[in-house]
Amino acid sequence: MKKNIHTLILILAGILIPAMTSAEVPYREKYADVLRHYSQRETDSLKYKAALFLIDNMHGHQSPDGPGMEAFVRHICTHDYKKFKGIHELMNTWNQIHKTRVTRLVPDSSAVTCSYLIDNIDDAFEAWDRAAWRDEISFDQFCRYILPYRSNDEHVGREWRKILQRQYGPLIAGVTDMRRAFAIIQDSVFKAVVLSNDYCPYSLDPVTCNTIGRAECGQQCILLVAVMRSLGIPSAIDFTPMWADYSRKSHGWVAMIAADGGTYTVYEQDTVAKRFNPIDASNFTSRYKPRLEDNCPYIIKTEKTAVKVYRTCFEQCSEAEPSLQGVLASPFADDVSLSYGLSSDIEVNARDTDVAYLCAFLSGADWMPVARTKAVEGKVVFHGVGKGSVCAVATIRDGRRVFLSCPFLVGEKGMEKTFAPSATEHQTICVNRKYPLCSYTTDTWGFMRGGAFEASMTSDFSDADTLALITTMPFGMTSLEVEPVKRYRYLRYHAPNGNRSSLAELQFYTSDETGELQLLTGTSFADGVEMSMVDNVFDGDPSTICRGLRTGYTIGLDLGMGREASIVNIQFNPSTDLNFVEKGHLYELYYFDTDWHLIGRQVSKGTHLTFSQVPCSALLLLKDKTKGQEERIFEYIDNRQVWY
Repeated sequence: MKKNIHTLILILAGILIPAMTSAEVPYREKYADVLRHYSQRETDSLKYKAALFLIDNMHGHQSPDGPGMEAFVRHICTHDYKKFKGIHELMNTWNQIHKTRVTRLVPDSSAVTCSYLIDNIDDAFEAWDRAAWRDEISFDQFCRYILPYRSNDEHVGREWRKILQRQYGPLIAGVTDMRRAFAIIQDSVFKAVVLSNDYCPYSLDPVTCNTIGRAECGQQCILLVAVMRSLGIPSAIDFTPMWADYSRKSHGWVAMIAADGGTYTVYEQDTVAKRFNPIDASNFTSRYKPRLEDNCPYIIKTEKTAVKVYRTCFEQCSEAEPSLQGVLASPFADDVSLSYGLSSDIEVNARDTDVAYLCAFLSGADWMPVARTKAVEGKVVFHGVGKGSVCAVATIRDGRRVFLSCPFLVGEKGMEKTFAPSATEHQTICVNRKYPLCSYTTDTWGFMRGGAFEASMTSDFSDADTLALITTMPFGMTSLEVEPVKRYRYLRYHAPNGNRSSLAELQFYTSDETGELQLLTGTSFADGVEMSMVDNVFDGDPSTICRGLRTGYTIGLDLGMGREASIVNIQFNPSTDLNFVEKGHLYELYYFDTDWHLIGRQVSKGTHLTFSQVPCSALLLLKDKTKGQEERIFEYIDNRQVWY
């Protein structure tokens, strides 16, 4: 999610909630016409209260606005932008417009007119009254999850409720179960507006997004909430500000909130929204399951862990700390972790401390605060922490962050394990990765089983011999020994039928009189691949790949006439996540107690690194100082890296 959830909700982008400027008049004064409008008739008493809810909670919200945004939206409205249009065209349109026109963030009081607010309130009440589940929704629930004119940080543009209701309302005609209606609408919106990369730096209004027909997931959430609210379905964007064990990104999804406060979501093939579903996107869809004969040397990651879950609110529902980065800098984020089954309680001694912060490790960065609590009688307690998270507790003293605990693993009932480095016991460790191996990578490797390495004296391989077969799942750079029998001119890799996994490296070796391996070179050839990428597999750089376009593709070398050779070794590397140890890169190994300590620094001479004098029971971090930011904390147990 490129914008993440607070450029989705003004959180991770670090946008602070502005103080009221001299240009901003008090909100009730500015919207006096709205309040006057709803004070004329006794039957509008609820609408008057609804107007107060919006007006009194408007401060702090901002809208991307200005001539640039207006011109872009106008362009979308007057051109045929459907989902078959590429994002490059959209990006070019945005960039061309903004060569001469600007878009800036303005307070909602500058973007929302009295007439806009009145129309929004009237349309919201109409949606509530029209809903078959109207009696299941309290007024408080209506105000929080149907009434607001925005769900996040999107552009406040056209009045969206009637437009979206007309398009999506017929899909749930006759449906009386709100949970079923939610599932139908989510499926329909996700089909109508496909997921794509980002194409502009701000969130668009729901109607413009719907018109374009493509959106990154944060924008898709904004649209989905708008559609739900236009149909009288109370909903909001929930999010995890960071995964506890994966990536640098946050993730958001849309939830339905029932009258009893229950949180409902749709997971995979659900036909109705349900409580306590797995958190959205917390599982990788694994297509290949390693077999026993694969002898997999890694723990393959198939799940992500949420340390905390928050809800994007219109009203200010928490105490913001603008000096902090992340979720705690926003007053619009409500902790709803318990609604998702995150139920572990963490208690830590905290003498001479008023406020403490629960921190989790952000990939490629450092410990980041994800929750805050006040100390009571020398202790702090954090409720609703995700099982499987590794956390540490810190406070701020004299403007500096001070950790009150060593890192610990969160279990079912609290701290399951503490990573307290031993001062007397040390070990020597051998490592070859800086980041867990995820199933989306091994999925591409497993189906290479059955691939063949062939050799021939003819270019059509009519007399081909099979040098070696891939019989088990390869793991990164893989070496296959070959019994030299004949000399060949043409050498190739032949992908199995049904597979077109990309290759990063392909190397054929012969040996000299002393038995030393000699890398063979020649002219590359291929069939069924991206031809502009063919030489990538012979360049010695695992970051460049050749993409297979057709199953059963071939790629190889013509050694040239008179340069025929016998083959003794083949080395190949499937496309990887580039988190293996790479030759020539500078690495640093650290451990953490209440601060980071450097254990050693070395330039890799191969695919593994060995470090001595590593404290036992320590939480470790391997950093590639040459290239790459994906790195995760781990411990070293039974001669292997165990990732968190």
